[in-house]
Amino acid sequence: MPFSFLHPALFALGVACVSIPIILHLLKRKRRPIPWGAMRFLEQAYRKRRRILTIEQLILLAIRCLVLLLLALGVGSLMLGSGSAQTLPTTMIIVLDNSIASALVDPSTDPTTSTRAIETNKNIALEAIDTLDPTRGDQAVLISGGAPAGGIVMPASADLDSIRSLIESLEPTDARFDLGGAMSLAQTLSDDPDRPTHTILSIARLQRGDPNDQDQSDQPEQSKSRFDRVLIPSPPINAIENIGIATAAPTRSLVTNKGLHLPLGIRIGLIRSGDVSTKRTSTITILHQTTDQAESIGKQRIQWNPGQRTLEAVVAIDPSSIKPLAARTAIVRATIDDDANPRDNTRLIPLATRSLIRVGVIDRAPSTLRTDDTGVASTISPSRWVRSALAPSEAFGISITSIEANQAASLLAPNLDAICILAPGALDQSAWDRIAQLNAQGVLLIVTPDAQASSLSWLDQLNTIAPGFITQGSVLREHQQPIGLAIEQPINSEQNATHLLAGIGSEIDELARSTTISRLIRFAESLDDHTATHASPVLLLDDGSPLAIASSKGIIVFAAAFDLDWTNLPARPLFVPMMQELVRQGVGQGNRAPLITTGDRIPAEPWIASSQRFSIDSISTHPDSDSRSHAGVIAQRDMQGVTKSLAVLNPDATGARSDVLTQDEIETQLLEFIEPTNESGIEWIDWADANTIASAQPSAVDISQSTSSSNRELALWMFMAAAILAFLETLLARLFTAKPAASTPGLMGARYE
Repeated sequence: MPFSFLHPALFALGVACVSIPIILHLLKRKRRPIPWGAMRFLEQAYRKRRRILTIEQLILLAIRCLVLLLLALGVGSLMLGSGSAQTLPTTMIIVLDNSIASALVDPSTDPTTSTRAIETNKNIALEAIDTLDPTRGDQAVLISGGAPAGGIVMPASADLDSIRSLIESLEPTDARFDLGGAMSLAQTLSDDPDRPTHTILSIARLQRGDPNDQDQSDQPEQSKSRFDRVLIPSPPINAIENIGIATAAPTRSLVTNKGLHLPLGIRIGLIRSGDVSTKRTSTITILHQTTDQAESIGKQRIQWNPGQRTLEAVVAIDPSSIKPLAARTAIVRATIDDDANPRDNTRLIPLATRSLIRVGVIDRAPSTLRTDDTGVASTISPSRWVRSALAPSEAFGISITSIEANQAASLLAPNLDAICILAPGALDQSAWDRIAQLNAQGVLLIVTPDAQASSLSWLDQLNTIAPGFITQGSVLREHQQPIGLAIEQPINSEQNATHLLAGIGSEIDELARSTTISRLIRFAESLDDHTATHASPVLLLDDGSPLAIASSKGIIVFAAAFDLDWTNLPARPLFVPMMQELVRQGVGQGNRAPLITTGDRIPAEPWIASSQRFSIDSISTHPDSDSRSHAGVIAQRDMQGVTKSLAVLNPDATGARSDVLTQDEIETQLLEFIEPTNESGIEWIDWADANTIASAQPSAVDISQSTSSSNRELALWMFMAAAILAFLETLLARLFTAKPAASTPGLMGARYE
């Protein structure tokens, strides 16, 4: 292992001093003897003890040289390490965990002095700053770990007082710990050829949650960074129980203020972490949120069993009192009881609201419908079936606008919520362009084949609106033996809450029994082939092929026309609830505010000209901050300053898990990004000592001690050894001097005149 010194100049001076006794010894031996008559008696005695004297002189010389060498080693503060020059200025890169996990409070401490984890983190960071000396050229970098990781002080700065102030002002965010982002920022500082330094990476502190939950999907691949030292507090021993809201979604995506009021509930998913060995009761409260108040509209108590880590419940609410906050969107808030980490106990849920649902129905003109020999229509038109299913009376809260296909381009109004296209073959290009424009603005499209045309060229128009939606090679098929609907449909109100027909999932088997199809478009040969595209099945046939498919772009396409020559579906009990659910759920999902987890990117639509946070009472948001690290509601405005959409940011409950990581798990996670230059790898700071720091007690952890304690200990031993040898040299010198005289009595009594 290579040697290096904190004070190499002093060490070199000490080594030079070692040569002084040797030089004097050699010079002494070169003196010319002067003949003297009585000298022969001394020479006779000297020859008898010459060998013994030589050994004694060499012993004294060796002891004196060793004393000087030990003094030089002690003053030079010899240390064993990486071999990096300790006289170089130090650049300390501090990654401070201000993620949602840093808001955790240990309830085992005195309630009057309970300290959040971030206070511990900040005190450790301040201790690290105190080890730096700006007069020596030391500098520091400060990186916040809450996603997305940010360089608060970058590049390195020697203004340590300002960095201390920034550390003290940091507060927990609502986002996960972004280790990959922090390491990416630190990597740019680890190897600076223009300023060679001794680099120390100090992480205070890594989150407690599961390392596999870290989402590094938006982080580019990076090479490992090299640091001279890596300091990190040891993980705590005891896990702290914490319960957070992981998911919250309405059972219906659209609320109507008039007409039909369907049952509405909020499906809540909770996660429990840390110590889960006991029973626990949680209370879920649903609040209708406005800018200045929150009104309770639902509550439910749930029971946790020992060892249970996840739980789901549906809380029923009354939708009649829900009013929009902005952009025809209402906000409801789910909360649970306060616990060790209060930041993951709240979640916002957006609800699309309408006073009236406006649906445009495009069909052929009545004069072009099929008639019998007497001039009477031979069958009920598809548009009539749709009108009867959606708006049999005003009590349903749906307004129907009939549009002739040959005039669709000019009659399609921008205030429509949904468009039913029942004669796609009769639309010209200008009509399709207008439909594409409305769909981009969130208008739902429900498309069926043209009952009076066999051409499927309109499928290409849909692929233009939603690329890859319709499988290439779709064909029209006749079934001599009508085919029915599948017994098992991709609908389950408990497992697939976002399905368009989830509202009738428990009744779909009974409603679909008598439905048959004799003519349809074959979109794909099998369900597996079809799901490989950008579509999901809505209804399935007996042979596994889809009767209806949906696109994420807000398009629903049926394989059969709503015509009795194609299918008896319009005349069966399934048709009315199916159309009601498709329109209400489809309109709601297409106009629902984006749900964003804090730390993730906020979608930037081309029409967004500005964004501003709502200042909502009783919600822990940061209205003056545009940071995506804090939960809240963002109003997205167009060029005219009109709020067109709300974006909802919710806390990352998975990042707030309080499960304890082991040192091996943390080290494995860190070594994916760093490559320590010392053989010991990560240097751990004792967690108990870190808690002592956070409690404002006398500091038990001194990072400077951890960086130089070995030097001081070695120097102390060197000085002690030098003192012992110096004392020994004094004794031996006296002994060796007195021994010759005492052992030569003839000389002692001789007199010279």
